[in-house]
Amino acid sequence: METTKITVQSAIHADVAKVWEYYNQPEHITRWNFADPLWHCPSATNELRVGGRYVARMEAKDGSFGFDFSAIYTEVIEDEKVAYRLDDGRNVEIIFDSEDGITFVTVTFDAENQNSVEVQKQGWQAILDNFKKYVEQKKHLMYDFTVNKSNNTITIKREFHAPLHKVWQSWTTAELLDKWWGPVPWKAETKYLEFREGGHWLYSMNGPEGEKHWGRFDYMTIKPEELISGEDGFTDENGILNPHLPKNSWELRFSETNNIVLTEMLLTFDKPEDIDTHLEMGFREGITQCFDQLEGLLEQQHQ
Repeated sequence: METTKITVQSAIHADVAKVWEYYNQPEHITRWNFADPLWHCPSATNELRVGGRYVARMEAKDGSFGFDFSAIYTEVIEDEKVAYRLDDGRNVEIIFDSEDGITFVTVTFDAENQNSVEVQKQGWQAILDNFKKYVEQKKHLMYDFTVNKSNNTITIKREFHAPLHKVWQSWTTAELLDKWWGPVPWKAETKYLEFREGGHWLYSMNGPEGEKHWGRFDYMTIKPEELISGEDGFTDENGILNPHLPKNSWELRFSETNNIVLTEMLLTFDKPEDIDTHLEMGFREGITQCFDQLEGLLEQQHQ
């Protein structure tokens, strides 16, 4: 019996390199890979190579149902094409075709037998439409990471498409901080948070092998929904600073225009070598992932 093929397509206003990255990187996949706002994709792993495995966890937000969408790659051509075979034997092919700043993503897949062709097409098209919205929205949000060793500073600017009070809560509430403050696969865990001038936040970064690294932020100035300043450093579990690792002062400013919140973070170090140590420890990559996770959290709250 001949297999029925179904095709869906979307034209995305972004260059192919960005579309490829957002389609294939797990930290992005979890933001768009669902057909209905009552569902989400809480986790994804992707070994992007022939023979590598792709797994996306699909779950109803109320916890009533979930499943793994899992496949093995049969073809990978960077910025052009991926193909994989699902665990049930069906084949999927995704083509990336760029022209004049627009990337056309075309997905062709073998139909299954439980749902009608039209229902399947609608579901896959809805996911692809989510992907288009995600890429095009992110394209217009600012992200800037600037190192200035002449005055021992790092400046990070990041925009979020969310209400100011939601962004503020995500920076000032332990339950929310623990959901985004930590680069994948690390997770933050708050031991103590007293959000007031003179208070502090003591937390651990927990690694996949059971590692724990401790940090402490001391709040100096707080202006609600406008400014947080203080000092940050590495500590032990009791909050005692480690004198062998660099500490720095923070100034974090919040502003809102047309439901776009700009966060401006100024980190000041004692000397240029402390900046080098911070960067060698992966700070640039880590804070970028943290902000991506914060964006995902804000999007979930909005749905």
